[in-house]
Amino acid sequence: MNGRGAWLRLWYLWAPPAALVVANVVWLAGVRGTLLGRGSLLARQVTSTQAEVAKLESQERELERDSQALARLQENLGALRREQMAPMRERLIPFLTDLFKRTEASGLRPDRVTYSVQREKKSGLVYFSAHFDVKGSYEQIRRCVFELESSPQFILLEGLALRGSDAATSLEVGVNLGVGTYFADVDEGLMKELGVREVASED
Repeated sequence: MNGRGAWLRLWYLWAPPAALVVANVVWLAGVRGTLLGRGSLLARQVTSTQAEVAKLESQERELERDSQALARLQENLGALRREQMAPMRERLIPFLTDLFKRTEASGLRPDRVTYSVQREKKSGLVYFSAHFDVKGSYEQIRRCVFELESSPQFILLEGLALRGSDAATSLEVGVNLGVGTYFADVDEGLMKELGVREVASED
């Protein structure tokens, strides 16, 4: 008791240092909590930044792929325009020659051929179409379509209008076949020679 009483009597000696120690402990605890909080916040910010960087890098790669695809598309379109949509004077006769050659190769004979041309204002191209009648078996018609679709020429198959034979026992069918293609321009002289009819543009 004497020792405890002595400590109590001398409180003014040990109380200030004790209070200072307690204050330092509290301060250190606060600083530690603050540092831990800031460290956690910085860690989250770093993670978020890394995720954003990864996202931007992915978008950059996608943009590069899209740019390359666009460049290839433009190149292909340029080649298509030069090679498959050349001026009418250069390509119309080879186009018609290939068209009728492939039709006859399937065993069919084109009949009552009509031509028309339509200028497209938006694209600046000219759409040329040919319609003709053929008569033959279903197998010949099917082979004719296959031949036309296999052509190196740029041929668009507009459609087939079937007409049954007058003879009920006949295996032949009549078909009105329509095909088309595009040209870079119109050759007025060639159109007149072939009797091509110009159709008003729908643009």
